[in-house]
Amino acid sequence: DPLPFYYMPLEEQRIDRDEYPFHAVNQRPMFMYHSWDSQNAWLRQIMSQNYLFMNRVAGEKMGIEDLSWVWVESHNGKIRVQVKLMEGTNEQTVWTWNAIAKRGGAWGLSDDANEATDGFLMNHLISELLPQKGDKEDRVTNSDPVTGQAAWYDLRVKITPAAPGETGTWPAFSALKPQPNAKPSPDMLSYTSHENVNLKRPMSDILTRGEK
Repeated sequence: DPLPFYYMPLEEQRIDRDEYPFHAVNQRPMFMYHSWDSQNAWLRQIMSQNYLFMNRVAGEKMGIEDLSWVWVESHNGKIRVQVKLMEGTNEQTVWTWNAIAKRGGAWGLSDDANEATDGFLMNHLISELLPQKGDKEDRVTNSDPVTGQAAWYDLRVKITPAAPGETGTWPAFSALKPQPNAKPSPDMLSYTSHENVNLKRPMSDILTRGEK
């Protein structure tokens, strides 16, 4: 049938939707599509941590405050993340940027970089296989049945507030060891402005040449 149609995602058909009431989706920010952009100091100033964005009304009903820490759990795993409440998302949906978090030491970042201590990935929640039906069933891949693409958007989760004192992303892994002969990353980068070069030239000369 060439016309679009809807079917309930396969993973969702095999879990308790009341236990996992939220759809959890992720996307990549346009200015930081892949890991290599984490080496760009300017982009890291724009965003060096991702949040779990959640509808403000839904969050307040659950006693979740803005920028508080929560546990997010699927049938496959569990993570601890920091929440950002907002109006611009559906009450049954949570989402995040999934290209921000890094393991400590990765890409030359320091062990205590924001990406390692506060950033998180939804990968820990997503299974490569569908929940099993019965003991004798062969495990089935958790993929889109038409394209074969991994079912990243079929995830459902439950959310609970973290206990007082439970902060920081979880799970956390030991920092990667630097490559042999690798130079340490600088703590600060600065760039020379060209403004002083232009000021040395008479304004009349610049106007004569038609420069802006």
